Amino acid sequence: MRLKRTLILACLTGAFVLTTSLFAEEPAAPAAEAQASVSMDEAGIIALAKVPGGELTSKELGRLSGKLTYFFDIRTAGKKGVDVVSINASDGTVVSVKHKSEWAMRRDAQTKRRNAARQH
Repeated sequence: MRLKRTLILACLTGAFVLTTSLFAEEPAAPAAEAQASVSMDEAGIIALAKVPGGELTSKELGRLSGKLTYFFDIRTAGKKGVDVVSINASDGTVVSVKHKSEWAMRRDAQTKRRNAARQH
């Protein structure tokens, strides 16, 4: 019974890790920022305009659906979680604005740490 439970848990964990790695955003190459038409600072200003009263807490350059994209986490006082604003690096258009709960942020950070540990 214990072996069966362990095998089921291992299969579910493997399926979760595989699914997470398949749908994770691709990290951008180090020279990718040189390919961007819009700078990180300009994109940050655009992102802050989408979330009034927010404070920029995190910024990252990556690929989303094959396109070079800036990702900004913006925290607003009195509001739980963060707003994630995605900006297209080639033309500065806003791709999406989504709210992430504290729980989702912790889960994503944990997944990133696990993926980074596997790569090293």
